[in-house]
Amino acid sequence: MEPESQAAPASVVELNPFLGRVFGVDVADPFVLRTFADRVDLIFRHARTGVLVHILVASVTAYSMDVGHNTRDAWAWGAVMIALGLLRSVVIELYLRGHAGLTNPVRALIVFYAIIGITGLCWGAGGAFVLPDESARQVFFIMMLSGTAAGTVTTLAPFYSAQILALGTSLLPLMLRFALDGTDEEAIMAAALVLFMAAMFATGRNTHLAVVSSLRLRLENVDLLDSLRRKSEELDATSRAKTRFLAAASHDLRQPLHALRLQAESLAVNAALGARARTIIDRIGLSVDAMERLLNSLLDISKLDAGVVKPQMVEFRADTLLDELHQEFQPQALAAGCDLRILRRGDWLESDPTLIETILRNLVGNAIRHAPGARILVGCRRFGDTVCILVADTGPGIAPEHLDRVFEEFFQTGNPERDRDKGLGLGLSIVSRVATLLDLRMEFRSVPGRGTRFIFIVPPPPAPRPVTQPSAPLQASRSLAGIAGSAVWIVDDDESGRLALADVVAQWGCETSAAASAAELLSVGLTAPDFVIADYRLREQTTGVEAIGAIRAHFGDASLPAVIVTGDTAPERLRELAASGVHVLHKPVQLGRLRSIMANLMARAE
Repeated sequence: MEPESQAAPASVVELNPFLGRVFGVDVADPFVLRTFADRVDLIFRHARTGVLVHILVASVTAYSMDVGHNTRDAWAWGAVMIALGLLRSVVIELYLRGHAGLTNPVRALIVFYAIIGITGLCWGAGGAFVLPDESARQVFFIMMLSGTAAGTVTTLAPFYSAQILALGTSLLPLMLRFALDGTDEEAIMAAALVLFMAAMFATGRNTHLAVVSSLRLRLENVDLLDSLRRKSEELDATSRAKTRFLAAASHDLRQPLHALRLQAESLAVNAALGARARTIIDRIGLSVDAMERLLNSLLDISKLDAGVVKPQMVEFRADTLLDELHQEFQPQALAAGCDLRILRRGDWLESDPTLIETILRNLVGNAIRHAPGARILVGCRRFGDTVCILVADTGPGIAPEHLDRVFEEFFQTGNPERDRDKGLGLGLSIVSRVATLLDLRMEFRSVPGRGTRFIFIVPPPPAPRPVTQPSAPLQASRSLAGIAGSAVWIVDDDESGRLALADVVAQWGCETSAAASAAELLSVGLTAPDFVIADYRLREQTTGVEAIGAIRAHFGDASLPAVIVTGDTAPERLRELAASGVHVLHKPVQLGRLRSIMANLMARAE
């Protein structure tokens, strides 16, 4: 394995103006200084491959210059050249292995320049003083020298001054000898060497510029990648901070809303209340419902971010879903002056009906809120082998400059006052994520003054046929009145919430026992409960899942019906809850849903 270079890429090197001139480096150019170490590293690595060639060429050239009377001079020259080649090899290996004396790129380059300068002078001395006068031997020497010079252009390309040093010291002495000898033949060879050196300088300059340009492009790419990585890290950090903030804010808001709903429900069943008090309680309930819708949008985003939403692909009739949406949204549409029309065609779809409903609910709700008085069309259309779900309205549409942003979280148009009745700005973000999760192709078009249209391509089932729906997890199998007389344990460290929930459940006819922890309930010596309701966050860093597990283990009943109530919406928390296998309700809890869940889970346990 090739040793690592000690030079850090794109590191900034301090270089004084004198050495800058020697190396042909502009010390005022930040780019040049940043790539200096890379160029030094490159020249050492290139020179490494030419050491063996240098030794072979020097040996053959020394042999060719041995004509008997100059044997000692020829082989002395050859020995010096071989020694210089070996010295260059040692210096290169020390540099590549990170020797302490060569870790500074400037010092390393000075040593390298010294070696190639001395080597060039030895070539020049050989041509000027050792080379015999025989034309054939001179031509052979020039061939060897020219080949070495041509290789030098590539090897020393990172520094043009190094090329000048090597070519000048090796070629000029021989050129002077030929020019001063005075014969026509040697004058021609001197002129040829001048032309050759000029060509090498031009080629070397172009090669040098190509290498520098390549290094500049690489450095710019590195800078760009670093910038992109930093931006990506900043965006990830911002996204994580936003998720943590929303989860914390959602939890802190859900807790008091949950207690408020429980208190209002407890008051609502009080027969002694007058009409005005009941009106106030109803208004409280409407306010809690409005806040709950906003928080549930945050919960939907958190679930999608956490990856806990897993599509359940089944075949279902689209008309059934469309009819349910029509019944739910028709009163809202009439109140907003909208003409809500449902296009029923009897199509069958293969997808997750719950997630398809999430898409349609968000789009229809958006259309009613933002396009009052408009015509709204929701339905299915078939194009060949595909079925399209269509949601279109004749509202004000979306301005072209906003089209690229409408799927961003919290982005809204036409709501500078942040009217809560117009939503939170999460609907289309949820729609986009759910469509991606279901692998639906979405087409979106909006024309100002004419309206907006969404189309989703949904694959039809292989063959339309009646669907046998699996029994819904919470399908009623016991009368709600059937929970009366059941023993219900409530574990919640928040006293106000615990007492309010116990009061409501007691009004359903249940026998309630409430405490801040499972240990408190188990220490009393009560008989086994029929149902357990536990808050997720409890004291001493315990959780409702652990509390339910402790109660189940105490009574030896692993299937004891239970439900977790939580205000947590952090993605990691949602994943933990999904893995627990315990049914989860998010605060503020809809009490009718809680009662239905209790009835069904207890019925299954029988």
